[in-house]
Amino acid sequence: MKRTRTLASIALAVILGTATVANAFDGERQGFILGVGVGAGSLSYTQTMAYGGFSDTSDSESEFPIMSDFKIGYAPSDVVEIYWMSKVSWFDIDSACGHDVTIAHGIGGLGVTYFFQPAAPSAFLTAGVGFSSWAAPFEEESDDWLGIGVSAGAGYEFAPHWYIEGNVCWGNPSTEEEGWDISTNVLTVEFTLNVIAY
Repeated sequence: MKRTRTLASIALAVILGTATVANAFDGERQGFILGVGVGAGSLSYTQTMAYGGFSDTSDSESEFPIMSDFKIGYAPSDVVEIYWMSKVSWFDIDSACGHDVTIAHGIGGLGVTYFFQPAAPSAFLTAGVGFSSWAAPFEEESDDWLGIGVSAGAGYEFAPHWYIEGNVCWGNPSTEEEGWDISTNVLTVEFTLNVIAY
């Protein structure tokens, strides 16, 4: 009897879950949203090392990263989206070991988008706030640096589910190593082509 109830509960959950997903992707902006994008950008950063009363800031470095963009959330209306965002800059730098290291600088957190029209085509404004990270994801024994991060931008949904977006992102991830406080001040201008399911 217990097994029958368990199987019935699982079957009901699958049926309701399938119906909810099918209902979510109904072509209307209002409801569940899921989006991804890729693009390119320009990134500049400085690093500051501090120990006791001593501090030193490096010269500004510039990179031209590949950008990835992800969001998942809910649109309470056809003109407002609220979501979890993750915007990541991918680029290589020379390491002290003499080989290139891939760096991922990310901005993640709560994002909001406001559309000027309830359906495509429509321009929009977007902003987000949360954390920033600085990581070498393909290196062994590499710790992530964390700090605050913000983004603001605008875009244009030129066809249903397809849009272009430009953002200015700022982050200040930091870490502490052997008594040294190390922080990175990062400014990114990014442009992405995105697709979104709604």
